[in-house]
Amino acid sequence: MKKLLIFTYILLCLSAPVSAYNQNDINTLLSSKSCPNGNLKGAQLKNADLTGANLSGANLSFANLEGAVLENANLSSANLVKANLKTAYLASADLDGADLSSANFYNAYLSKASLVGAKAFRTNFSHALLTFANFYVADMQEANFDYSNGSLANFVSTNLAQSWLYKANLRTANLTNSNLYNAKLQNANLAAANMTNANLTNAVLREANLSLADLTNANLDQADLLDANMQGTKFTANELKTSRT
Repeated sequence: MKKLLIFTYILLCLSAPVSAYNQNDINTLLSSKSCPNGNLKGAQLKNADLTGANLSGANLSFANLEGAVLENANLSSANLVKANLKTAYLASADLDGADLSSANFYNAYLSKASLVGAKAFRTNFSHALLTFANFYVADMQEANFDYSNGSLANFVSTNLAQSWLYKANLRTANLTNSNLYNAKLQNANLAAANMTNANLTNAVLREANLSLADLTNANLDQADLLDANMQGTKFTANELKTSRT
């Protein structure tokens, strides 16, 4: 019985959070909108007005930022793993180098936000507004962009392998050199998108709008292009030979 109690205690210790937020850091943030490198893990900041806040390098993992206003906020190199940013307003926010893995940006506003070099493994961006956002060299494997609006966004050299982009609006987006291996782009709007040198191996592009898109030197090996709109799409000689149409 004693051994069982000790074992149960050990399990509880191992399952408990390593650390919780620092209340002083919370107070500092709310009073001054500045808490770089602060410990805000699991903080409850729902609907908080953090316009222009300096949160560079802060630990915001598991934090609840649903509906928070983070316009022009500095979140560069911040830890936002599993944070909740549902419906948050992040216009022109700086998220360069931030870790957004498994975070929830459902229906968030990220227009003109910068996510250069950010990590967003299995992050939820569904229904988010991403117009003019900069995802240059970001690692966004298995991320969910279903129904998002990324028109005019910059995805140059972005890793979107195995990501979900069902009915995403990527009209005129720049996807040059992007990795879209096994990505799900069914019914996506890619009209006039720049996809030169993109890796679309095994990508699902069924019923996608590729009109006027530039697919020069893109890898379309085993890509599914069934019923895709390719009116005016730019290809070189060999692109479609190994695709499925």
